[in-house]
Amino acid sequence: MMSLIFLLLLIAMLCAFSGKKSISYVLFTTSVIIGLYWFHHHATDPLSILL
Repeated sequence: MMSLIFLLLLIAMLCAFSGKKSISYVLFTTSVIIGLYWFHHHATDPLSILL
């Protein structure tokens, strides 16, 4: 899943450098939303620690 986020960011940067800013904004926003979802998934995942 992390590689998907970095791949989207790479494609967004390449689009921004080539002049396609609207596509770049969409890809960047999508990667931020996926990253926030991934963080929320891991931050709220219960740990199975038996003490």
